[in-house]
Amino acid sequence: MQTKQPEDSKLRVVLLLTGLYLVSPVSVLAQSGQPQRALDFYLENARQTSPLVRDNQNQLQANAFEAQRLQALYTKPLVQVTGNAQFSPIFSTDKGGFHPELNSSGATNYFGYDLAVSNGGLYQGLVSATQPISNLFRAKAFAAPFVLASQVGQTVIRLGQHDVEKIVTDQYILCLQDRLQVQYTDSLLRVLREQRQIVQKFVESSLLKQSDLTLVDIEAQTQQNLRVGYQTAYRRDVLELNALSGIADTTLVNLAPLNLVMAPDIGSVPSGFTQRYALDSVALTAQQTIFDLRYRPQWIAFGNAGLNTSYIPDIPRRFGFSAGVSLVWTLFDGHQKRINAQRTSILQQSLGNYRRFIDTQNGVRRERIRGELRGLDERLAVFRQQIAGYEAVLASYRRELLQGQLSIINYITVLKNMVAVRRDALLIQSNRQLLVNAYNYYNW
Repeated sequence: MQTKQPEDSKLRVVLLLTGLYLVSPVSVLAQSGQPQRALDFYLENARQTSPLVRDNQNQLQANAFEAQRLQALYTKPLVQVTGNAQFSPIFSTDKGGFHPELNSSGATNYFGYDLAVSNGGLYQGLVSATQPISNLFRAKAFAAPFVLASQVGQTVIRLGQHDVEKIVTDQYILCLQDRLQVQYTDSLLRVLREQRQIVQKFVESSLLKQSDLTLVDIEAQTQQNLRVGYQTAYRRDVLELNALSGIADTTLVNLAPLNLVMAPDIGSVPSGFTQRYALDSVALTAQQTIFDLRYRPQWIAFGNAGLNTSYIPDIPRRFGFSAGVSLVWTLFDGHQKRINAQRTSILQQSLGNYRRFIDTQNGVRRERIRGELRGLDERLAVFRQQIAGYEAVLASYRRELLQGQLSIINYITVLKNMVAVRRDALLIQSNRQLLVNAYNYYNW
């Protein structure tokens, strides 16, 4: 004779079947025993290890040194030591024969360089100095492009960090999506394992068929196969996250939950994407200023002291000095100044076109993302209604199961459908986080 199951035992069975005992993702995460890392950990590592950021930082230092060099070039004196020893011997025939002379005293018939040109040689040992006069404005003008290049470099660093932050955050969200899918599959497998134990007892008591137990086993195998795929994807995406962040670690870790929010719209504030074009426009103006300097007079004071002679016997009496001033002033060069100014103006117009295009492009992108987010929110609301409907159906099925009026295959089918809807809702939530991250990227 078959024994009757207590009513509270049947109720527990049905509660298990309904999935109300599903373990939450948070509890699964807490039980894993693995270290937990947050998004900030990966972002900070990415900033510190990015070769592009480091290269731009080195460029900033190089530009600073170049500005100092130009300051010295146009404002500091240049002191040099020069030495020359040129020998131009001749072969004299004045006294008959063929006599070599290193420094002739006035030969008229000879073979060799013309004495009027070479005078027998050149012997110099000089200390010379040149000093630009009133050239501080030139030093500032020539250093200005490198100062602007440093500002452009800082903008490039910020843009590079901004790009890295988006890429790393996107990868982090994908890892969270994989991890949550693993966790939801684990919770469903726990339910199926408990279901199998209860169904097996019902089969042994002839309350359920052997085929019902087989269906539970098949569903468990299906979910286990999905779990292997999700776990593989999670490990793959975590390692890619480490690679993007410059972390040499292959340990599987748990990731802290993430809830991105949309940043306030930047409105009319200059975008970080267009700051470089503004600096490039200023750099063109600086280059034009440098070009215009060639039309201003340039004075240079110079002087030297030391030995300067062309006749060796006179060396002891040929030590002296000289000083002077040189002037360079361009008066006409075919209107190059006006032509270069026109070129600068055209290039600045192009940079302005780029700025306006990017501002328009990013504005349209932000509006597109806002529309997509509204669509996802509407879909999430539909999914919540579907889940509530499935729960109502499962509650009805619970009563039918207690009365023996429903096959377990129908129940498992509805349960699978509800789990699929929940998984779709999870994917939409992940896509929503990706869209929020994209919105914040363009809203910068």
